[in-house]
Amino acid sequence: MPKEVLGCIKDYDIRGIYPTEINEAIFYRIGRAFVAWSKSKKVYVGQDMRVSSSKLFAALTNGIREQGATVIDLGLVSTPMLYMASKQGDAMMVTASHNPARYNGIKVMRKGVKAVGKNTGLRQIKRIVLRNRYPTTKRGKLIRKSILKSYVAQIIKKSIEIDKFKVVIDTGNGMGGLTLPRILDQLPLDTVRLHFKLDGTFPNHTPNPAIRANMKDCQDMVKYKKADLGVAFDGDMDRIMFVDEKARVVPADMILALYAKHELEHNPKAAVVTDLLESRAVRQTILSSNGRHIVSKVGHTYILNKMRREKAILGGEISGHYYWRDFFGAESADLAFIKLLNIMSKTGMPLSSLVEPFMIYEKTDVMSFKTKDPNKILLSVYKEFKDGRRSKKDGVTVEWDDAWFNIRPSHTEAVVRLVIEAKTKERLEQIKKRVLKSL
Repeated sequence: MPKEVLGCIKDYDIRGIYPTEINEAIFYRIGRAFVAWSKSKKVYVGQDMRVSSSKLFAALTNGIREQGATVIDLGLVSTPMLYMASKQGDAMMVTASHNPARYNGIKVMRKGVKAVGKNTGLRQIKRIVLRNRYPTTKRGKLIRKSILKSYVAQIIKKSIEIDKFKVVIDTGNGMGGLTLPRILDQLPLDTVRLHFKLDGTFPNHTPNPAIRANMKDCQDMVKYKKADLGVAFDGDMDRIMFVDEKARVVPADMILALYAKHELEHNPKAAVVTDLLESRAVRQTILSSNGRHIVSKVGHTYILNKMRREKAILGGEISGHYYWRDFFGAESADLAFIKLLNIMSKTGMPLSSLVEPFMIYEKTDVMSFKTKDPNKILLSVYKEFKDGRRSKKDGVTVEWDDAWFNIRPSHTEAVVRLVIEAKTKERLEQIKKRVLKSL
């Protein structure tokens, strides 16, 4: 197996296009390599609803069992359900999260909800896969187990006297169609449900709510139904984006600032972990709420591990990931939904009013640019902006007193991503023109 085929083993998960970049043969060898590296006796394994997931699941679990470990087959799961399983033991999930239908991959966790990334195991697993030599051992067992009921119970117990809101919910044909109906059955909500059918071809839109075009169905229905709130989830339920009662998409970092303010009311001096791309309003909110602001590299592996080290109460990423100390320090879009409903019910305020105090800067959405050589682009930008305070932590960040931007390579696609924030629209446009020219 050529080394280039294993480009699917990335910084914080395994991901690629099926069947050219990933396939059954690779997944079988990854299953064997994981057990050879981890010495696991038992591995919890689940899958999402993608068309290729069942075949890849069979190959992965065959490799795990061939290496002598017992497979606990969780069946269809969301990523938060995987995290809950990994509290008990090593766990893996066949999923490509928010990527288009032709992608698939694997998320890898160690017992205790410890994410496995490039520096915490994936590099070693890749070496074992390439070497392709494994000691002979007795084949492991296969045991089937459902954790859906216990997961739903874990989420529902976080709800606090939720009011009867009218809510539009778009699961994008992803795993929210499995978990959310069981949660909604226990909440006093009037819901309009979009794209709840599990369908790995994603016939309505790609399950990535961080892309504005994928939010249109939710926005249109909020406006049409005069709903109090709209929510959209990604394919594996570790991302969520919100639409306010005016049918406007609320930036994920504004939601994070709102969460931070309310979580820190009951947990003063606690840490909140963010990526580099959050609005400076988030940092200001954390500090003014008597919290500690901790910055992490982008990516669930980095933030999960930082959450653990800092004993953080909350974490977030610009893409709509929210991490909770009361959910093993990990993401759950279901829980993020419940938390916002709690805040709206407690305050009696609409979402637009709740986030308005944090919207004090002008900021772009995340812009993506295809490239075959991200390092060349980063070097060009770094050289161009000598007039700002420059950093090479997680791409290139340039700061001035009245503005900043970050440009970084994606770890899941062949693109670089750019975010710009400034005190005024004029200043933002000025920087945007300079950056685009340097690209």
